[in-house]
Amino acid sequence: MPNPRPEARKGSYLRIQTSSLSRPTRSRSARVVEHGPSSVPGSHVHASCSRSVNSRTQVLPVDHITDPPDVLEWPATEFRETMLPLVVPPEVYQGIEQATELPMVVPRVPLESSDAEYMHALEKVGAIFPISQYIFVFQDWNEVSKMLQIGVYYHVTRLPRSEDEYGISCTCPRWKAHYTCCHQRILFHSANDYSKLPHLAPAPTPPAVFLQSTPFQDLHIFSCSSSSSGSRYESSKRTIVTFQRSGRWYCQSCRFSDACKHRPHALAFAIEAGLISEGLQENSSGTGQEDQDDQENMLLMQAGGRDDGLGSRGCVSHLPIPPPRWCSLSSEQSFNAPKPTFQGHHFALNNTGQCSCGTSAAAALSALHSEAFPYAVGSCVEEQQAILFSLTNRYKVSVEVMACPTCRHSRRYVGPDLSCHGVFNWNNTMLFTHDLLNGFTNMFTASETPFSAFCLTVSRAYMEHGMDVKFCSDDTFVRVWFAFIRLQELESGMRCPTCGPSPKIVIADGISLGINSSKLTRCVRPPTLTDRTSPSIESISSYKARGLPAVIQAEIRSLVHKLLEISTSHAICPFPNTQQLESAYPELFALINLYFRLGVASKHHKSYRGFIQQIVAPDIVLQLIPYAAIAPLRNMAENPSADIPAWLQCLVPAFGRVINSHHNEKSPIPQELHGIAAWLSRRASEVYLRLAQHEPAPPETVPPEQWELTGTYYGLPAIRYRRAYPKLRHDSSVLDREADEMGDCNKFYKTYAKNRLTGGILVLWCTHSICLGFHTIPVAEGRNDVFSAIYTRFPIAPEIIVYDFACQLAPYCLVREAAYFRNTKFLIDEMHAHDHTRCGQACFSSNSMEFDDRIRAINTSAAECGNKGMKRIRKSVSFMVSDHAVLFTKAFLDVWNRGIINRMKKV
Repeated sequence: MPNPRPEARKGSYLRIQTSSLSRPTRSRSARVVEHGPSSVPGSHVHASCSRSVNSRTQVLPVDHITDPPDVLEWPATEFRETMLPLVVPPEVYQGIEQATELPMVVPRVPLESSDAEYMHALEKVGAIFPISQYIFVFQDWNEVSKMLQIGVYYHVTRLPRSEDEYGISCTCPRWKAHYTCCHQRILFHSANDYSKLPHLAPAPTPPAVFLQSTPFQDLHIFSCSSSSSGSRYESSKRTIVTFQRSGRWYCQSCRFSDACKHRPHALAFAIEAGLISEGLQENSSGTGQEDQDDQENMLLMQAGGRDDGLGSRGCVSHLPIPPPRWCSLSSEQSFNAPKPTFQGHHFALNNTGQCSCGTSAAAALSALHSEAFPYAVGSCVEEQQAILFSLTNRYKVSVEVMACPTCRHSRRYVGPDLSCHGVFNWNNTMLFTHDLLNGFTNMFTASETPFSAFCLTVSRAYMEHGMDVKFCSDDTFVRVWFAFIRLQELESGMRCPTCGPSPKIVIADGISLGINSSKLTRCVRPPTLTDRTSPSIESISSYKARGLPAVIQAEIRSLVHKLLEISTSHAICPFPNTQQLESAYPELFALINLYFRLGVASKHHKSYRGFIQQIVAPDIVLQLIPYAAIAPLRNMAENPSADIPAWLQCLVPAFGRVINSHHNEKSPIPQELHGIAAWLSRRASEVYLRLAQHEPAPPETVPPEQWELTGTYYGLPAIRYRRAYPKLRHDSSVLDREADEMGDCNKFYKTYAKNRLTGGILVLWCTHSICLGFHTIPVAEGRNDVFSAIYTRFPIAPEIIVYDFACQLAPYCLVREAAYFRNTKFLIDEMHAHDHTRCGQACFSSNSMEFDDRIRAINTSAAECGNKGMKRIRKSVSFMVSDHAVLFTKAFLDVWNRGIINRMKKV
């Protein structure tokens, strides 16, 4: 029996269009005449540009993308009045259905009050999807609940009519009824900014364009046309098609009709992109856990997209708040200071009071022509009622406030800070104890605790005092906690007290801690980002970066591996032709002959075999023979009778094992080893000199950036900019394009590509598992993240970098900055080494432990400890907007660092 048609879901969160509003209608265009810069009076709010970083590059070929994805850049408090001239190509007009009835001209009216809140939500959540130069998709707005409508999207089209005339149309029912709507007004006022956003699809626009994936009822959302591009009956009209959690397809125009012409395009794209399987059948409507995820996602999206009218700080309190005692360092005053508590139910205004705009009580009194603060209390200060929320109960209190003469906002008053009472003043009417807010920090850093779950436990505690005693709304608590955490002094310094600010051993790891890609903003600026102003290096090219292994030819490397297999095989095998090997690499051929002469029974057999395997590995030769080993190997070859220094084995462990094998047996060093040492030193020197064509940039003062917006926070300040290498192929690519040539070593977040999440974060750790900093990865983790984080922050490169992709990180870093990284070892940690079956053992940390006490003494998998701990916040972060995710992540890492530092001091 077919499934019954589901009823329309009520409420402001999810909506299914009624049949009267979802039938296909004739395309109309509202005539909007634009003669230049907008001069609308009262238009003081500017809609910030945002785009969904919904790059299909993670699941489909992306040869047309060469630059990192653009995301939000401009703040929502500034209105740009410049308009760029649009050059309209003739092909844009092809297939656009001409309106048979032109509506009236849209007058130049200022934005409505609700439009400003809508634009703020669009900026924070990232709900604008540019399909092409003229077509956009907007997520709808609910004016009652003041939040974005989940699952409701409309196409807004802006097409030129003449040299200075544009028509703007929308598919929403409000525009169809009145030829005006909030989507039209916002696009009219922000067309100049939105036109700069990168398009989600190439030109010509394909039949199906993927917008985003969500954890809600509509899993995958598409913009689809009814016919293929270039079809005889193509109309260019598009509609929204969604793949629902139940396994059913829903079209905004055709609903669930089997005759829908839009759905096949979305289905074909989803199968090709790997979003769904080809034989997917309808399933159940979701589990209880999925419903809880829906609740948490809606909560965090609503909290992140709402403007409280409290300014950038978002609260009245402004003084620094000490960390709670349970995570305070012994050197901090809060470790032994008495706990502040509130007494009484009245809070007076004093000289520490401020408005959320930053105007102090003294400045407010001065503006009101008051001579002294004490004498102005009766005339300027008024008393208002407020509610104080604690961990187990709520109280009615009174607060003294004063009208702010600066911002003159209806919801802004100068109020007391109240930190001395252990109280956080949010907006003078809602106060929260530090115990309550620290309680959530304590819970989410100790175990996985969503905001909604914590609010539920507090609400239940309130019920003990009466069923009518209510806690604040969940979304209010979310906004209050983020405003509180901005003031709290949780800063751990992101440095280890033992290793110092720039450790000699750094462990890098990418953590799958990402937000939905549509919520990224243009302000996100990882250290990997380059632009036209970045310093450029042209002394290195893709041609110079070729032929980096010790043995260049892949067929000769395969031949040597075959010879090694024959040496241990008991079966009779035909001996291959070794003429090419002998002519190209005589020293290596002589070493292999020595290996065969010694035989399997020789005590030197294992060490020689391992040495030869590392010589013919596909890794860069500087991984086997580092820069510091070139001179000692050359001296060994030139002076055969001289003693070989014992510390050489620390630089070249494979060579050291062979030498130690002869020393243990008290046998002389064969001449073949002197010959191979001479050849390896020449080969390593040749590769290094070819790459080291420039010196690293000298340290300089780089202006600090607001880390909450950029998503980049390290204990070390930036001292260099990431250089651009225009002659290196794929250097400016978002993805690690060379990964296709790396065999088993390509490392991508395939799960994140399907779930439309960002690439997570790149974190640097010291050997004590203390976080040194992190940055947001907009698309997918790659070698560029580690390279840029180290190069832009460390004055001198670390001596050892442990990374689970170190086999390919070494050539990436040495090709770009050989002089900077020449004394750095790149090692794979013990846990991930088992997955690198095709890589040489020179990049394994276990290979160096025998002769390097530094590596032997450390836990190479220390990053995995932090990775495991951060699983507690993975789900919550995936639902957040960008700046909230950065604040939440940093708060967790600061608490993590403080706990480790306190444990270290107890030892």
